[in-house]
Amino acid sequence: MDAIPKRSSLVAQTAAILRENILAGVWDDLLPGELELCDRLQVSRVTLRAALDQLRREGWFRSKQGKRRAITRDRALKSSNKPSDRVVLLSPLPLQNIPASAIFWVDALRDHLGAAGYRLEVQASQACYSQHPKHALEALVHKHRPAGWVLYLSTARIQQWFSERGLRGVISGSRHPNVALSSVDIDYAAACQHAVSLLAGKGHRRLALLMPRSDQAGNLESERGFTDAGERLHNEGLETLVAHHDGSVAAICRALDGLVRAARPVTGFLVAKPAHVVTAVSHLLRRGVRVPQDVSLISRDDDPLLEHLVPSVTRYHTDPALFARKISRIVVDLVRNGVRRQHDSRLMPALIRGETLG
Repeated sequence: MDAIPKRSSLVAQTAAILRENILAGVWDDLLPGELELCDRLQVSRVTLRAALDQLRREGWFRSKQGKRRAITRDRALKSSNKPSDRVVLLSPLPLQNIPASAIFWVDALRDHLGAAGYRLEVQASQACYSQHPKHALEALVHKHRPAGWVLYLSTARIQQWFSERGLRGVISGSRHPNVALSSVDIDYAAACQHAVSLLAGKGHRRLALLMPRSDQAGNLESERGFTDAGERLHNEGLETLVAHHDGSVAAICRALDGLVRAARPVTGFLVAKPAHVVTAVSHLLRRGVRVPQDVSLISRDDDPLLEHLVPSVTRYHTDPALFARKISRIVVDLVRNGVRRQHDSRLMPALIRGETLG
């Protein structure tokens, strides 16, 4: 039970949280004692007793003098059959650790769903993103039972699990093969193809995509677009390669050192992830490699932190409000009308030209 009621309508919100936990099966037959509930919910005993009295009048439990309150299973079962007004966003990261660029569209999605009568909740679960997520996913779905799901940074295993069970889920990102879920994502393949053309147009003949090692479909699409564009220009002397790393600063620096110190050095970089762009630019400058005089660099993604980097970064930007609007439309249609047909929506980002391209 992670929710803590806010100050406004404290009794009503406390009652609502108690109802949700009863429906989710957090307690089997008896409610915890008042002291434990006060500690969990961070409310006073007066507020808790008022909320409990409201639930008693609604028939959620039976109470006897000196004994713990027994949950009325018939009442809970009847309420659990009512349509949910919740949409859950599944994430490997808690909300405070989600990148700023994603926070913008998550906030916009919350507003869009709220206007349609639904409320968005974020559920972080590392276990669901493991190599064997089945049991964690089963427990999560059994506990929450929302009207629909938004799958953020989802793995192939997560997508396949939701798809095989016919659950109402929308992928925030690209879809893996043989997955029957709708998705909304940036057109990474097209953006990477465009980046190759830009760098080749500046005279660069050896290009590298600096990419974290990942099985996320969007990253795989990026690699495909990058290498496809390189193959088309191969006869013009262009060479493209993908340099994987584990996301750590040390691994990014090692990859860069190998690329710029090669017999035929890389002079054009496309870097996935804004944080890795900061590492790349600062490390190249530390090594005496000037940007853009010696190498050009493009960021595949945008983030507010890039606005503070010198030299200014050439990057691709997607409007988070548009991204959220696309997802919310599919989610609302899904929860209201059920699973009908798979729909993939791709947004082509806009290029923001900066000094790193030269």
